Amino acid sequence: MLALMLASAAALAACADDGGKAADGGRQDETARNEAPAQDDSRPEDGGTDEGAQPVTKEGYGVFVGWIDAHSVEIEVGGTPIAFRIGEGASAALEGIDSNDPVRFRYTEEPVEGDDTLKLLTITEIARAEGAEAGAGDLPETKELEVELEGTKETRTASKAVGSGYAIYVFPQFAFDPETNRMSMNVDPEYYVEIARLPAGWNPDEVRAEGEAWVKEGTGTVEEWTDDRIYEPMRGASLYLHGQKTGLTRTFVVKTIDGADYALKFNQPQREASEGFLPLAFASVNSIVTIGE
Repeated sequence: MLALMLASAAALAACADDGGKAADGGRQDETARNEAPAQDDSRPEDGGTDEGAQPVTKEGYGVFVGWIDAHSVEIEVGGTPIAFRIGEGASAALEGIDSNDPVRFRYTEEPVEGDDTLKLLTITEIARAEGAEAGAGDLPETKELEVELEGTKETRTASKAVGSGYAIYVFPQFAFDPETNRMSMNVDPEYYVEIARLPAGWNPDEVRAEGEAWVKEGTGTVEEWTDDRIYEPMRGASLYLHGQKTGLTRTFVVKTIDGADYALKFNQPQREASEGFLPLAFASVNSIVTIGE
């Protein structure tokens, strides 16, 4: 099947110091420059910046790959490796972070003079993502999750379940099978979500092709949704594929949750259980905590 390219793939870093070479021999020196920010849904902090005076500060989530040289690191975001310069004071925070650890970080983005397509990305804060240091046993057995049903927001109790490389909080209306990583409704198991934590270095084209094939197999059609067409709890997803026919809706989502990338398959028949399925499933999926495998 023809694999479509994911939009907005970020370029790897280039060097600002003429003739300098990175420690691995394949990248250049300490100044990391990129064509795009590390994450499409990154946003400036509240208050913004003075126009033309200060760099924009954004937030990112990804998997720490390693040091490029003494002044820059590589982090995989949405399946794409991105180079970042380490800002003053941020080096100490990296001492407890190892390769393949999920991380949360803040970084500044500045235009590179003379080239509007490149950005200088500098990390100001970084830490291992929640759950990276703890096993599933260190997490609470239950959590209160907010869910919106029939236009009304309410809080419901969900219980911890453990999948492959993550923990998830599941409402009483669902059962979770850790062997298949499937969460299905008790009243009708054909309403289900299959969860896959994507490995470091995952191929966006292959994942897209898998999603398109799965959606089309069930519904005969597939289209990509973006922006406001995506249900609010899933906004920020790097890929959202949707297909529908009489009696069945399928949705395939790739989203970064707690520092790791996940592929999510939502299978929704059009029967009595339809009304509450997606709101409850979305709330559970967003509760995922990435843990060591």
